[in-house]
Amino acid sequence: MMLNTSITLKKCSKCGIEQPLDQFCKSSGANYLRTECRKCNSNLTRVRNKLRKEVPPPPEDHTCPICLKGAAEVKGMGGRKSGHWCLDHDHKTEKFRGWICHTCNRALGQLQDRVDVLENAIKYLSQPSID
Repeated sequence: MMLNTSITLKKCSKCGIEQPLDQFCKSSGANYLRTECRKCNSNLTRVRNKLRKEVPPPPEDHTCPICLKGAAEVKGMGGRKSGHWCLDHDHKTEKFRGWICHTCNRALGQLQDRVDVLENAIKYLSQPSID
């Protein structure tokens, strides 16, 4: 019996476990796989749905606490169904942090929700440009 050695693995961005590609869903409406495995994605969905039931929506005059833009300025930055604001939560404690715009939510995610990485980015941006 021959073993299939062509199985490609991908590392989950949440649990850090390398798994076969069939353990990752396609990103909604996109042609690429999500960064987290099906199990971690399911857990994220459960946490977000729970928080949406517990936390009131932002007020009409809400502004993103990071970029300070209002609803009119962030309109269309998220998916068609997602509205203007993202429910932001701490992935370790699963506690609600606030309502932020989609652009800032993606930025925090790319920085792995890590203060030290954000501080390094601030230091980098504060340096003078190289001539």
